[in-house]
Amino acid sequence: MLTAELPSTEFTRLVALARYSVLDTLPEERFDRLTSMVSEVLQMPLAFINFIDQFRVWGKSCVGLAENEGPRDTAFCTWTVLQHGQMIVPDLRLDPRFSDHPLVTGEMQLRFYAGVPLITPDGHAIGTLCVMDRRVRVFTSREQRLLGQFAALVMDALELRVREHGLERELDARASQVQDLKRVAVHAETLSAITALFDSGLDPAEATQASVELLCHTADVDWAGLMRFQQGELTLMAQWNRQGAFQELLSSDLSAYRRGVSALLIAHQVGQFIDDYPASLRAIPQIVDRGVTSLALVPLGEYDGAQFALVATRLHRSRTWRATDRTLLEAAARSVRGSLERLSRMEAAQAAAQTDSLTGLFNRRAFDRHLEQLKSDGEPFQMVAIDLDGMKSVNDSEGHERGDTLITLFGQALQAQFRSSDRIYRLGGDEYALLLTGSTPLLDEEEVLECIDLAVVTVRAAGFSQVGASTGVAHSEVHGASQAVAAADTRMYEQKRRRAKLRSAVTS
Repeated sequence: MLTAELPSTEFTRLVALARYSVLDTLPEERFDRLTSMVSEVLQMPLAFINFIDQFRVWGKSCVGLAENEGPRDTAFCTWTVLQHGQMIVPDLRLDPRFSDHPLVTGEMQLRFYAGVPLITPDGHAIGTLCVMDRRVRVFTSREQRLLGQFAALVMDALELRVREHGLERELDARASQVQDLKRVAVHAETLSAITALFDSGLDPAEATQASVELLCHTADVDWAGLMRFQQGELTLMAQWNRQGAFQELLSSDLSAYRRGVSALLIAHQVGQFIDDYPASLRAIPQIVDRGVTSLALVPLGEYDGAQFALVATRLHRSRTWRATDRTLLEAAARSVRGSLERLSRMEAAQAAAQTDSLTGLFNRRAFDRHLEQLKSDGEPFQMVAIDLDGMKSVNDSEGHERGDTLITLFGQALQAQFRSSDRIYRLGGDEYALLLTGSTPLLDEEEVLECIDLAVVTVRAAGFSQVGASTGVAHSEVHGASQAVAAADTRMYEQKRRRAKLRSAVTS
């Protein structure tokens, strides 16, 4: 087993570590919350915030092990702090530095490691944020980006901790004020983490759900749930207790309440804080029976046709909603709403940029992007090139408005014939294309041609009797992913030439 060398700046690195006064301290919720998030978001059974001391590696927060302390010269993380980028080892057995490590060959049977250095503002690597697994993993670029963002949050928390300790020493006589500042700082940390979740590439619904879980950890609540109201249906997407574990206070099926006050408030995105829930005229007896004493309903905004809201409660204790709690919940809600609105605008703009304005089909930009994605993923596909024959004569004899009707009608006819997983494009003029993919078996060439013939029949029945379609079909596994487009175009033009010769022969 190889041993990592000491950094050339080892002395100043240890001085930088000492500045944080973090070694051998008790567990802290802010760090445990972060490692819990890392483990859950990246789906890793082991996650650690480690600091590299002179002779040991000490874990401030650990997920998957009760404790994490060991000799420095045998730790994976000692290699990570030697570089300023991430260290990713998909299979520890194949890395000569770790292939005979006891954690690899012994009972733990570790296989995967990914770590990112914790870099101080003056450039010293004092520790790592790392994840491990007992199976070989491929660490995607998205996961690498998320791990880096979480490491930045750890350093933010460390810097915040330093500032807090400084305030505590300076304002010892004003302990209550310091406590308020700490609470505000934790709230700010939570809001920062929520913002990071929406910038991390997570699905918006997943990011919203993770945000609600964060708030349940931070706010003074015993139970929190994420509600969704869509097309008249009210559902409970997820629920947590104060420790972050699942706790069923409500059934996920809330159909009995879809016409109630809560559904109405969520649909109209109106918030409400109730200090004495049992005394409220709107109290639901079943919820009161489960010990709910105060309740907050905080709208989180709208996305993809659904309205979201946070429901937070306190159980078996009487306490009014403090101004700091209300401020945190409302500020977090504003952050989530703003992020959902921004994502909706971005997706709408992206959709508009990839849509043909006349037919509503995908355009050439979308075709190029989808084709590159298929090539990158290695997914088999069929490329279908289509040229709508006869459109020029329609434009010349009946006008361009009639020609536009033909273009739109043919696009609709194609959509009616093919599956929802098959993408249809208008590339421009009378040129169309199809990319046939999906988990279902790909159509054979005869089935593709039959579908296009039926689309032509539909167009002819609408008064365009002289219209036809020249078609070329190519399969990525036969012609190659990079050559499928050219092959389909070639076959399409061959068919067009044959038909032209046939028409010429008939005419003559």
